[in-house]
Amino acid sequence: MTSPRPLRSTAHRLGRLARGLVDGLAGLAYPALCLGCEARLPDPVDALCATCLRGLPRADAEAVTRLLAHDPAVGAAVALWAFDPGGTVRRVQHALKYGGRPALGVPLGRVLGLAARDAGVSVEIVAPVPLARLRSLDRGYNQSAALAEGVAAALDVPVADLLVRTRPTRSQAALSASARRENVAGAFALAPGADVSGRRVLLIDDVLTTGATLAAAARPLAEAGARVDVAALALAGA
Repeated sequence: MTSPRPLRSTAHRLGRLARGLVDGLAGLAYPALCLGCEARLPDPVDALCATCLRGLPRADAEAVTRLLAHDPAVGAAVALWAFDPGGTVRRVQHALKYGGRPALGVPLGRVLGLAARDAGVSVEIVAPVPLARLRSLDRGYNQSAALAEGVAAALDVPVADLLVRTRPTRSQAALSASARRENVAGAFALAPGADVSGRRVLLIDDVLTTGATLAAAARPLAEAGARVDVAALALAGA
């Protein structure tokens, strides 16, 4: 069996190292503050202090399961926190996704990975939901890829880019559940050279709302013979 697509290129790792150095230097001049209580944090890549981290609302496991139970491409589904409009979870997710702070993804991903492990998820490889090319260029990074790095570290398994986007899609934020499914239908394909037959894959995204994106991304992996579980940092809309 050939191995799945590269576990991250040297250029990617060097870029991540450079970003980490920049974040570290920035932290010396502008100390990182907890996104919950604004206490000073000892590590600039952390998002939250230990107290705020423990106090975040956990996602309803049954609600997560119900969202994806109908889809044969998805096995287990896990979400860590309940999205809280105006609250700390929202600030964390927005800092990671829109705030130019990809370094937050790895420690947050480790927490998500531990939650997945505690929920009984057992996988061989972790993969992020790919970001559309224009969004990736505009943002400069894929927040789901940053989370996937941390999840893989927590589970002690490799991370790989197993999927590609086949076409651009509209933002899902303002769409209904049915429109979301239509928007992402067929938007993902197996990456060239990825062999996932018989593999246990954990697919990572930052937010789970209706399950449309994760289900659409899981489909080509399942069709290629993988067993696909999914995990997200936050559950929204439930």
